[in-house]
Amino acid sequence: MSNDKTIYKITKEVLEILNKNLGSNILEKLKIIEGKKFVGIKEFESELKILLDDNFETYDEKIINKSIIIEDDEDTEEEELYKKNGKESIYPYDPSKADIDIREAPQTVYELVVRKWTEKGVLKMPDFQRQFVWKQDQQSLFIESVLLGFPLPPLYINKNKDGEYIVVDGRQRLTTLKRFLHNEFNLSNLNALPELNGKNFNDLIGINPEYQTRIEDTKLLVYLIQPSVPLEMVYDIFNRINTGGTQLTRQEIRNCIYLGNATKLLQELAKSNIFRKAIDNGISSLRAKDQEAVLRVISFIMFYYKEEYKNSMNTFVENTMKKLNTLNKQEIEVIKNKFITSMETTTKIFGSWSNFRIPTDYTRGRINIAVMESVANYFIDIPPNTITDEIKALYKNKYTDLMNDNEYFNAVRFSTGSTSNVITRFNKAKEYFDTVKRN
Repeated sequence: MSNDKTIYKITKEVLEILNKNLGSNILEKLKIIEGKKFVGIKEFESELKILLDDNFETYDEKIINKSIIIEDDEDTEEEELYKKNGKESIYPYDPSKADIDIREAPQTVYELVVRKWTEKGVLKMPDFQRQFVWKQDQQSLFIESVLLGFPLPPLYINKNKDGEYIVVDGRQRLTTLKRFLHNEFNLSNLNALPELNGKNFNDLIGINPEYQTRIEDTKLLVYLIQPSVPLEMVYDIFNRINTGGTQLTRQEIRNCIYLGNATKLLQELAKSNIFRKAIDNGISSLRAKDQEAVLRVISFIMFYYKEEYKNSMNTFVENTMKKLNTLNKQEIEVIKNKFITSMETTTKIFGSWSNFRIPTDYTRGRINIAVMESVANYFIDIPPNTITDEIKALYKNKYTDLMNDNEYFNAVRFSTGSTSNVITRFNKAKEYFDTVKRN
């Protein structure tokens, strides 16, 4: 195709997959371009030819097809913009008039870390903050700052409607405090209070009885984002104040706003072997993009596209997560089984190599989430053991016809969140696959 905008990237995941089939010398060469994005097959091929030289023709197809992987929002999401006074905004309302209830709520270390986190378990660390990276000297320096009464950076915490406190920014500091209070490390390389080097929290009482109290009674400046703050603004706040250095994906933020049954189910299904096989590892697990793909399929299992989809994919999937958190185990199991059935059946029919992909002139194509939604939804009640070789061949032919249908192609490539395109792609998938007669 002359206007090939497919993104190719050698990621850590891609290297792990290729490690099974390529020699170490080839992998070392590919590591040179690890993390670099290439737009279009021509640009990627040119780089591979330089790297691989005489080995290019031996390995190019294998490397190219494994390097088409959905990794972040840039690859898949059309940001929803709203018209306001003739200009586009990320907010569907006037933010200057919105109820932005972000309160300054100072809390002591004991109240926040011991009571809310350790004892009650209502303080939560979202997945995107799961890695604790501070070294012992960094932790020690922070504890020393607390003991000296130095001003500390503020913490940002999102309070949800269930009374849970989700840490937006401050994981390293809070985890350091918790670890020290639990005697999980000894202080080291302190310059202002060198007599405390080698000491843990329990040891402090023998040096100065006030030290333990001083830590527990330290007031932490907390900015509390209240449940009334509009969700679009919460997304924006998370990305503005998160100091992790990486722009968060929407699903990473959803996962901390809707902790519960929803996040557990998405994580379970995204990690499942049948899903990984169905997508042939074509969606990255690093930034929760695989969980977002699962969520979009589940959303259309739970809600009828013709009646309950209202022109915003963000709102639609968020409502799904809200609903999942209210369901019991039996109800969740029904949804889970439908999803698994669909993945098993589509993999049996179309194969991991082609499943949910729009092929290009050069490659098998990358996973298209809109294709996944509409195709997977059709097969949620068709068990794989009902698919004979004859039926399989018929469905594969119809899939090819579907991919060549201009209306369907436009509905899965452009403005995929519009109601008309959602209805078009689901109707078209049903129209083509319904022509296959099963016993």
